[in-house]
Amino acid sequence: MMTLIQPILTSLRDRARYRRTRAELARLPLDIRLDLDIHDVDAFARRAVWG
Repeated sequence: MMTLIQPILTSLRDRARYRRTRAELARLPLDIRLDLDIHDVDAFARRAVWG
């Protein structure tokens, strides 16, 4: 039974990590994001979570 639930739980955890990461990046001031070469917050958060 746990093998059926495990992928769902992993997916939910990854989605939560993505949302937290995206929110943190969006809170950064624009000049800092540009200095760090973060032009697309969504794409950067996706790469941070899912590679």
